[in-house]
Amino acid sequence: MKAEEKPSESTGQEDTWTTVTAEEFGTVDIEAPIRDSRNVDCWSLGDLLLRAAHEQREQGNETAFRVYGLLSEIARMHLKPRDRSEPYGPLFVLDGRRSLIPSDLEGEQSAVIGRLVPGIHNPGLRARLADIVWHNDRKCADMARQAIGAYVQAVQSVLDGNAEFFGGNTVAGSRDGCRMLCRASQIAHATGWKEPEGPLLKELLLAVIRDAVDRKCRTGFLNAGEIALDFGIGGPASLAVDAETFAESEVEDLHLSSELWEFAARAHRRNGDRNEQNRCLVAKAESLIRIADENGGEGMVAASLIRDAIRQLRNLPGTRKRRQELEEKLRHAQDFVRDEMGAVTTPFDPTKHARQSREAVGGQKLSRALAEFVSLSQSAEPEELYDEARKQAEENPFLAMIDAAVVDHEGKVVAESPGLMGGQEDEEQTLRQIILRNGGLSRQFDVEGLIEPARQVIQVEHAPEFRDIRPIIEMTPFVAEDRLDIVSIGVGRFLGGDYISAVHVLVPQLENSLRHILELAGQDTSAIQSDMTQESRPLSVLLGDPELRNALEEILGPAIVFEIENLFDRRGGPALRHDLAHGRMTAGECNGTDSVYACWFIFRLLCLPLFCVWDQVAIRLDDC
Repeated sequence: MKAEEKPSESTGQEDTWTTVTAEEFGTVDIEAPIRDSRNVDCWSLGDLLLRAAHEQREQGNETAFRVYGLLSEIARMHLKPRDRSEPYGPLFVLDGRRSLIPSDLEGEQSAVIGRLVPGIHNPGLRARLADIVWHNDRKCADMARQAIGAYVQAVQSVLDGNAEFFGGNTVAGSRDGCRMLCRASQIAHATGWKEPEGPLLKELLLAVIRDAVDRKCRTGFLNAGEIALDFGIGGPASLAVDAETFAESEVEDLHLSSELWEFAARAHRRNGDRNEQNRCLVAKAESLIRIADENGGEGMVAASLIRDAIRQLRNLPGTRKRRQELEEKLRHAQDFVRDEMGAVTTPFDPTKHARQSREAVGGQKLSRALAEFVSLSQSAEPEELYDEARKQAEENPFLAMIDAAVVDHEGKVVAESPGLMGGQEDEEQTLRQIILRNGGLSRQFDVEGLIEPARQVIQVEHAPEFRDIRPIIEMTPFVAEDRLDIVSIGVGRFLGGDYISAVHVLVPQLENSLRHILELAGQDTSAIQSDMTQESRPLSVLLGDPELRNALEEILGPAIVFEIENLFDRRGGPALRHDLAHGRMTAGECNGTDSVYACWFIFRLLCLPLFCVWDQVAIRLDDC
């Protein structure tokens, strides 16, 4: 979709931005709205430019409105540097429409922007414009150098205390700073680390790491240290030493200590020292056990942590005795899973309208915003849904009595709904179809009125990537350790509005997560086939087997299990699991309300067990 087709929601105006000519740029003081700002992050700059565009429209200056409007759209693109194939995404995605992305500017518009770059004073805006031009045309080597140099200048100015990021953040190793450093490193790597920009970037990255060490900013150290390891900057041995020092001194956040031990192991591996790598991995496993003990050593969270520790030690020599001790500890923790999880609820009141949902998450730290976000709605009890269906059947007896067929988007019959006159079994089926129909309407309201408005605010204020969300995925007992990266990426794509990617990642992982929590509760989720091979039971069997379903309901509650069935597995409903598995979902359906709600619902499931320890989550999410 081209720029002139993007939705008005991206600007709050009825107008849409079109091509701006070089002559129009030449009649406007481009940096007037940002000249007095200390900010070098593009979101802050984009907000100032957007305000200026609105002011110019009110004053009747259409040219300035168009110039500032286009620049604000460019500045507010979603930078996700760890996604090397698509480092920029739209700010908003809604009903298959989206805001501006770099490819909308290809050709003459990109060339016009490139001619502006050398004259831009603010390094944050200069870096963004040069980066977009180079992204659209890799032959523009001068734009690559301009982008790297501007990124370096922006982060250096924060490090020197002369500038700041969004919200007054002055930590160079913060998310904003490391997004810039990561993107600059990608460009430098692609262009051969040319002088003088390449060496200056390496020097700055090491300075940011040292600053994080001096500040005792563990998250900042990890942010910058991972970039250094990824691109081979600095010595891995020194990074390992700093990581171990941090890990040993971390007493408030053992989850962060575990991550630091893993980073140290990775640095030792990069340095070729396998023994030191294994030592750090053992330390990571022991840190997981300490977390489990701090959580009482009983229940699902503890069982998940102990199981992850055992899996970590399984590949390490000399750990057999310790694994045997932990297996006994795991059995003890599993005995309490059902007692603990029977009352998983959210302590936050769900909001009811789009304005309220925006206010609930806006202006909050990331941890609080996400807690409010996953609390916008909740699963209804099955009895309530059946009562509502019966009431509707009584009020509309003719519609309830006639037979009906449920068809998919291709017109194929996927389910039948007999009338209420057919007996008890038919009545159940008819009521279930009413529930499924009502569920679709409810999800549409939740997505359009609650979830999507709130997600947009979180995206605007925090632009979380999968790296920022990973602490939640690491801490939740719903995700096995070998699926952390997959689920983190899926949630990151969801929060970024990339629903096509998110639904294809998260929906299949839901099935694995359900098996995981059942196994934590001591249930066997495999089945022995006639040829004596073992096969993991699919979602339909997990929900259809009485023993396994009862176990799920004891852990999650009947309301959540009922919604899982209706949303992912039940014929006549969205049946997302089935349609995804067989490649039947269209792009429109991936961006539809059922898919968006499904991604939110899965993210909510991940967060639910953590509400009792959300203060620990907040430490991880809000640091730096």
